[in-house]
Amino acid sequence: MRALNRSFCYFIRQIAADRMLVMVCAAPPLCGAFFRFGIPVLEPLFVRWFGFGLESYYLLLDLLLSGITPYMLCFVSAMVILDETDSHMSAYLCVTPIGKNGYLVSRLAFPAAVSGLVSFCVLAVFRLSVDSIFIMASLSLQSAVLGMLAAMLIVSLSSNKVEGMAISKLSGLILFGMVIPFVFKGGGKYVFGLMPSFWIAQWAITPGFFAILLFSGTSVLWFFVLWRRFSLKLT
Repeated sequence: MRALNRSFCYFIRQIAADRMLVMVCAAPPLCGAFFRFGIPVLEPLFVRWFGFGLESYYLLLDLLLSGITPYMLCFVSAMVILDETDSHMSAYLCVTPIGKNGYLVSRLAFPAAVSGLVSFCVLAVFRLSVDSIFIMASLSLQSAVLGMLAAMLIVSLSSNKVEGMAISKLSGLILFGMVIPFVFKGGGKYVFGLMPSFWIAQWAITPGFFAILLFSGTSVLWFFVLWRRFSLKLT
């Protein structure tokens, strides 16, 4: 446990030494402030200019806020992993007492858990429509899993940190599934059923065990698809 704590502290120091990563960590509260205070101000302008308001999409904005927070924080984790991979530090750490499993916990599991907690706090402060603590906690937990998958996707498809920043723009599409149930009402929306984020939105609209089960199943599927390539990058 002591080695794990030291590894995680080293991870935090790496983030603190990179201004870009610090700014990324600060982005979720800024996004939340814009959603909470900016969107209601823009509401009359949307009605005047486009003939419709945004109030019916407040739940979608809450979903995006809950998803953006873990995505941003897990993106930071992915950048640190890629940096350590470039310098062969990850391979070194995997053969120290912390081991490969400990390295994964300190670089992937811990950041995902922290991102879920931060997501809950950001959502609790800046939410537009969600009032239930249970729903906020569930959304934050599911989004933390989504953030971890995004980090694995970035690391798996990138050869270095520069590529990682480019791939992160593509991996942001992992949140796209949240939009689908709000845009498509018919059965055609289930074409996007392999995206875990789709089931997060579906559960938020009509809470039920079935959506949670399918979110879990698609998340496990994505994990195993990404795991082999992700694991090889560490060694």
